Amino acid sequence: MREPVAGACRPVASASAIAAIFFPPTVLTELPDDALALREEPFGPMAIINPVRTVEEAIEKANSLPFGLAAYGFTHSAARADQLAQGIEAGNVSINTLEASVAEVPFGGVKDSGYGREGGAEGLAQYMTVKTLSHRMAI
Repeated sequence: MREPVAGACRPVASASAIAAIFFPPTVLTELPDDALALREEPFGPMAIINPVRTVEEAIEKANSLPFGLAAYGFTHSAARADQLAQGIEAGNVSINTLEASVAEVPFGGVKDSGYGREGGAEGLAQYMTVKTLSHRMAI
């Protein structure tokens, strides 16, 4: 955007305008349970990392939130991974990976994060209406 615009083109946004609205990737840690970033659903490049002492505490804290779009857990224990996967109330749970959404699988949230799915066969079903039709050729 620093180069002059030639001809009939008109710039719509400048680099300085974009910088004013750009939210840089941010990592927050050790937030109190009543922090706004935990009580509202932030959409943007933000990671919140709050250490916990037990898997049960992690599940309890995650499920106490009003949202449930995606949750991520990291552990070296297969048993803890199973506990997290089964216990967390979210539409997408990723263990030891940040890959929560690929086109082949359904994606969507629970609780205040929305209902329904997009992607995969389940996502296509959201656009369908089931109809039973009976038809005979002769009357």
